[in-house]
Amino acid sequence: MKKVLTTLIAAGALLTLAACSSNSSSKKATSSDDKVTFHALNGDVKVPKNPKRIAVQNYPDEVASLGANVVGTDSWAFPNTFLSKDQKKNMVDLGAPKFNMEKLIAQNPDLIITVDKDQVADYQKVAPTVLVNYKDLSGMNKSLDYFAKLLNREDEKASFLKNFKKEADKQKEKLAKVDVKPAKNTISLLELQGDKVYAFGDNFARGGQALTTGLGFKESSKMAELSKGVGYAEVNTESLGEFDADYIFIDFADKDKEQYAALKNNPAWQNLKAVKEGHVITMDYDKVYFFGGPTAAKEELSLYTDAIIKATK
Repeated sequence: MKKVLTTLIAAGALLTLAACSSNSSSKKATSSDDKVTFHALNGDVKVPKNPKRIAVQNYPDEVASLGANVVGTDSWAFPNTFLSKDQKKNMVDLGAPKFNMEKLIAQNPDLIITVDKDQVADYQKVAPTVLVNYKDLSGMNKSLDYFAKLLNREDEKASFLKNFKKEADKQKEKLAKVDVKPAKNTISLLELQGDKVYAFGDNFARGGQALTTGLGFKESSKMAELSKGVGYAEVNTESLGEFDADYIFIDFADKDKEQYAALKNNPAWQNLKAVKEGHVITMDYDKVYFFGGPTAAKEELSLYTDAIIKATK
């Protein structure tokens, strides 16, 4: 990989781009009308005032939700089925965990957004590179604020949030008809992976933002702790009671169906309030396990509402 990059640099200036560092939130004009300085985690970075071709790790949903052109993302985020064909029309899979440098160069980005501090030096030889941190972007509103400032798309952010609220209100009305009041109910998010059980906060996909920011459910106290921390935790069956809530949402891959059957026979599981009240809701793992950006959250509003209504019948 480095060999390819070195050859390209030596060969002649296929790559001529500025960089520095990035991660925070404000922009100020520089001497060029086409560039602005963005204060970021890796320092002050001169970025395009209105970037046209963006390669982004982890956050293609956030960028696309603001109407910006994503030309590449990592292999994990690329399959996001909630993004429209139009949002993905120029998007290619650039590999994971690192971007494939040849593919990255071929996409000719004018801005690169990465979560990998070890790759900033290489990426910034291709285009201005902004380093972001998961904890600084916790929650849909924070992440949209950040990317709207970086991409100069405040109007697009306002438009998206307006449409998001409109859809959320529509789904809340549907829940009200079956006497489900999100603001008066707590939730927890669980996932099975082999013989392990994991719990998640509200910003680690699994419908967290759709359920809290969108529909207005309250987090269980233990879930709230995860939201403020690393975002997830492995849970043993003996401590499942700590994640009891009015509603428990659980997802698992098809290969783990037997694991769920075993869990349902566990006394610790059977003793949960949500289990006793029939408020355990299984979700499609392939749809919810990884994708949690703004557009995904908006599309998941009806997905979770319909699942809740089905469970209450």
